[in-house]
Amino acid sequence: MAKIGSGNSTWAFKLGDGNNYSLKKMTTFIDSIIVERSYVGDKTLRNNLVPLKIGIFVWRVLKERIAVKLELVKRGVNLASLLCPICNKEVESTSHALITCEYAKDVWSRIHNWWSLNFIPSINIESLLKDPNCNTLPRSLQKTWQAISWTTAYFIWKNRNQKFFNNDSWSTAKLTCDIQVKSFEWIMNRSSKINKDWLQWLLNSINLGAPNVNNLDPG
Repeated sequence: MAKIGSGNSTWAFKLGDGNNYSLKKMTTFIDSIIVERSYVGDKTLRNNLVPLKIGIFVWRVLKERIAVKLELVKRGVNLASLLCPICNKEVESTSHALITCEYAKDVWSRIHNWWSLNFIPSINIESLLKDPNCNTLPRSLQKTWQAISWTTAYFIWKNRNQKFFNNDSWSTAKLTCDIQVKSFEWIMNRSSKINKDWLQWLLNSINLGAPNVNNLDPG
């Protein structure tokens, strides 16, 4: 509750219980508006196993609205080079940055191997992120796999920005580990139907639909 001017007028924060202002509540509220406006006609992009910011990122990827060098030049930004800051070999397009760069391909390969799946390097972004269907996974895990795919793309982009702005890059092994930890945290906090066994998550994710026996903390 806060007073306005010298009078008795007051305003109250109404985005939750009580009247106290909360940055977290305000951020969530703003994100929800962005999501609603952004996802018009794209309701299939919603995945409640990951934070809203990940869904917004994926939407931007599919609309070619992330700041890869090729898109920046199209919008009139002058750059010294169009080459990918990670491999420094090819023009940095959205597809290259997130899938076909050697670094990205290695991360995707590791994530697919973790789930005993085959990664097809020629797959397009829309098929990889928008359509979670995978014939080798049970239907109950399709949404979980999509959430992991979204998390993977987000972390690959995060590493790209680390390289671009700070001239630093994590190894693909470390990034894969980070993806495993963060996806576990996000998904397990949002689902009551998946086995919350950390070791099961790491070693044999295909059986995540089994009854929850242990509830271990990843540390």
